[in-house]
Amino acid sequence: MGNRMSTEIETYGDEELDIAALLRAVGSRPAASAEAMAAARAAVAAEWHATVAARQRRRQFTGWAMAASVAVGAVAVWLVRPLVQTEPQVVASLARAVGGVEENAGDGRWTPLAATDGIASGTQLRTASGGRAALRMANGVELRLDSRTLVAFEDGSHATLKSGAVYVDSGAPGAPAADFVLDTPAGSVRHLGTQYQARYVSGDLQVAVREGRIAVERKTGNVVANAGERITLAGGEVTRAALAPNAADWSWVADVTPPFSIEGRSVEDFLVWVARETGRTIVYTSGEAAQQSRSVTLRGTVEGLTPDQAVQAVLSTTSLQPELGPEHIRVRAAAE
Repeated sequence: MGNRMSTEIETYGDEELDIAALLRAVGSRPAASAEAMAAARAAVAAEWHATVAARQRRRQFTGWAMAASVAVGAVAVWLVRPLVQTEPQVVASLARAVGGVEENAGDGRWTPLAATDGIASGTQLRTASGGRAALRMANGVELRLDSRTLVAFEDGSHATLKSGAVYVDSGAPGAPAADFVLDTPAGSVRHLGTQYQARYVSGDLQVAVREGRIAVERKTGNVVANAGERITLAGGEVTRAALAPNAADWSWVADVTPPFSIEGRSVEDFLVWVARETGRTIVYTSGEAAQQSRSVTLRGTVEGLTPDQAVQAVLSTTSLQPELGPEHIRVRAAAE
């Protein structure tokens, strides 16, 4: 058999032949003018700029939305903060004031402290020359401020002595003592169930212990003092001296002693209070005198009187007679 050769032959339909003939008749398309090309390019550029601007607006809106959400969040936080911040708490009350006593609640203004004013955390108190104050902390600890004293109250168990003197009474011996720390630039004084006086003047700290013990906490080590001692911390040195509980150093404390409620109390209860306030001991001259002091019930008030004045006033209403000495309060029955 011979080889067969395949041949592709282009064929046109009637419609295609008509289009070809039409194109030949029309001829080649004329080129666009320069003005038309410029107009076309300007239209394309305008469309491109419009598209870019739209994208930028969408991005700016997104940024503004994010910023707005942050601002809303900040407002929400600002609204919530007052709810979670700790409000000042009443940490002490004024039991008695003598002379000028002022308070500063943190706004920089010093105003007279009234008997009805509760002392809030963050408050500073200062006493003028001749001014003194007796305070009762919310936890039961009693404080007395001497003249020319500046104290700041942090909370119910902390205060800072900036200058002057503070007397601290944590309660009678044997009773559970509430915690209280008195901070000073020279160290923090912590009581161990006691009566003590801390005086800070010109960079020197002096602590006198009337009853119990105290510890002064310092970076260089703690210093402990017992009843009947006075320690002085000055220039990095610690010195000690004996101090009797009825020494003249304590006399100012009696000038601002809070009143003792004698209503319904026995003479003995009252005398025990006087003894602690004055650093004396009670001596009954007979069993009869001791028995009467326990059995006689008191009425009235001793408000405004010093402990010594109160002894004379109260026992004058009974059959007991007091004799006040430097170290003792002697009590005898009228029949003796």
